[in-house]
Amino acid sequence: MHPLLRHLGPLALAALVAVVAAPATPVPARGAAMTVTPTMYRPKDFAFVKKDGVYHLFYIRHNDYLPAWATEIDFGHAISTDLFHWAQLPPVMPLDPYGWDNLHVWAPHIVEWGGLWWMFYTGVTDRPGSFNATQQIGAAVSSDLMTWNRVHQTPVWSTEAAPWAWWAPLWPTMACRDPFVMPDPAAPGQWLLYYTATPASDSLSTLVGVARSADGDPGAWADEKPLWITHRSFTFNSSTESPHLFEHNGRWFLFITSNAGQALTFYVGSDPLGEPASWTYRGRLRNMLGYDTSTWFASELLRDGTQDLFAFASLNRIEIRRIVWGAGDNFTLAEPSVFHMVSMNWTRLSTRENQYVGLRLKASNGFAFDGELVAWVRDASGHEVRAPLDTLGLPARPLLNPDSALVPWFVKRWPASLPADEPMRLRVAMNDATASTPWLSVFKNDIAQQRFAGPGGRMPDPPGKEFEDSTGTPPVPEDTTVAPRPAPDANAAPTEGVRVLKSSPLGAGLVVVFRLRQPGDVRLELYDLLGRRVATLADRAFGAGAQAVPWDGRDASGARVRRGLYFVRMVTAAGASAAKLFVDR
Repeated sequence: MHPLLRHLGPLALAALVAVVAAPATPVPARGAAMTVTPTMYRPKDFAFVKKDGVYHLFYIRHNDYLPAWATEIDFGHAISTDLFHWAQLPPVMPLDPYGWDNLHVWAPHIVEWGGLWWMFYTGVTDRPGSFNATQQIGAAVSSDLMTWNRVHQTPVWSTEAAPWAWWAPLWPTMACRDPFVMPDPAAPGQWLLYYTATPASDSLSTLVGVARSADGDPGAWADEKPLWITHRSFTFNSSTESPHLFEHNGRWFLFITSNAGQALTFYVGSDPLGEPASWTYRGRLRNMLGYDTSTWFASELLRDGTQDLFAFASLNRIEIRRIVWGAGDNFTLAEPSVFHMVSMNWTRLSTRENQYVGLRLKASNGFAFDGELVAWVRDASGHEVRAPLDTLGLPARPLLNPDSALVPWFVKRWPASLPADEPMRLRVAMNDATASTPWLSVFKNDIAQQRFAGPGGRMPDPPGKEFEDSTGTPPVPEDTTVAPRPAPDANAAPTEGVRVLKSSPLGAGLVVVFRLRQPGDVRLELYDLLGRRVATLADRAFGAGAQAVPWDGRDASGARVRRGLYFVRMVTAAGASAAKLFVDR
């Protein structure tokens, strides 16, 4: 029986006590960039990402008023467009009472790859006689950050595969948690998984272990090494948790959370996999900043354009600061700007010179606009060159008193040497690279449209034509008959055809991905060029949203397939779709 089901009575009573006794949420200092969680919960480890101009935080929801087994059963989800005002969305990734992660879910970390979002997280297993609060690492996938689906029905990593680590599934003190995943900068196409582990030689402490994405089976990782620099013989603390790394000017910063009074601790080195001698132990973050950080833990970094945002949990909230880099490996932390450009778009994606097009700007706190716009053109070889805004006739600092604005632009081409048969490819961006338009194609036009010059002048095309056409398709003449488009089938399961990723954060193997509008049965089969079925990759029910099905390169008999071209075919109640894949080994 699942642990939650064994304790329904005490759980209901504890929840009632929590509602009645929960104190009001403390209000942080005015102006601080942070999210405050719902009253009964406080965040622990978390993930920090940005999609389409919106910031997302996913965090462990811990309830101090419930017994340990009854909390940390899903991830909180909060969003913001300016880092100061946050909205709480429904929780995601609830534990699976019948799966391997049936007790807790902890410590999400999210990376983007192949048009999908990949979440690595800690799952805790309770299975009498086999697992006693056993920590292992799993993976899930999403296309929109809202709906998440587990990639595997089993963990993708545990310390059972690390010979130096302690594997004791019946001992709840065994650590295998807090994943952090990043591409290996020294091996393109491979990924590194950093995590908290218990060394077999010292089962009363934890350190950071590293696993590497496998070459074959994308559901398996290979042990890389322990980072002994994070052991207590260097940090003087028995606990090492929540590792994360980032690079600045060719130097790698490794942050951990220790059980010291000032928990955030960091190292700096030139190699993210270096031996202890290659790292400089910088000690507590407080030593560099010069002020108290005793309530800070579980830090993360989000690279937002050219700025680095440093986030950390503190008491009942997650706070965000902007890194201000100094000399050497030093930095200070400052409040991020209250202004944020959420999105930048053209009213159409192709036009001609001497015509009007609109630049749509959507911002948060536009009254505090403290940046500038810049323009870039891309030549035929793909190189980007900075273009002068004054020559183009675009403003560097448009008025953004409302949070959305439409800037009319009388289109010019640049440079003058651009061949007449070559379109100008232009994008406009924030000078800190936090937002950008898509590429606009500007073609040659010898016919000039009169500029708007107040009363009597010519206005840009009215709404409904050029200014409302976001597709880049010229308006249809009024005397043209257009065939009606068929209405989408509301019962159709796939909204995105099947496709194949040659690699993913799960490893270098092939991954079949697709997306379902609603739950349904899916059959995935692999065929060779002669139409022979090689293997059945899946034949079961799937949930709504993005799905990823790894393939280890083996046929139905378990033998590795030969090098060559294959086809994967997906069949659902709505129909079938197929994709090619090439096995090159």
